Amino acid sequence: MILTLKSPFSSAHLYSQPQWDEAKNRDTFGRCHTSYGHGHNYVLEVGFIIKNSELATKKDSYQKLLKDLTDRLDHEHLNFEIPEFKSTIPTTENITLYFFKKLTDSLSDKDISFLRLYEMDQLWTEIRL
Repeated sequence: MILTLKSPFSSAHLYSQPQWDEAKNRDTFGRCHTSYGHGHNYVLEVGFIIKNSELATKKDSYQKLLKDLTDRLDHEHLNFEIPEFKSTIPTTENITLYFFKKLTDSLSDKDISFLRLYEMDQLWTEIRL
């Protein structure tokens, strides 16, 4: 059985490649490259592999785990406040990899079916295991 849980959060980010000059960053990233960045209302969705008999015991603990992970990024500017994004551009793909790493620090990847991070309804990144 796959238990799918969601946890929303809001964060700001900007796209900037430090090795490039201002013009190349602006040409490459367009409106996503500004001094202050911009924000999104993200939704992290994770499918956990569980047995039917584990539903009652694992649902709340998995929901707490997701909330703890997303609370760390909620209402933060990722580039400035989250150490992992000081040198990594916080694209949707890289934020998804961040969550995957954090989840597999706590769980086996055999406990996870997929991770999906929505930046918008029509834009998301997914890791399937």
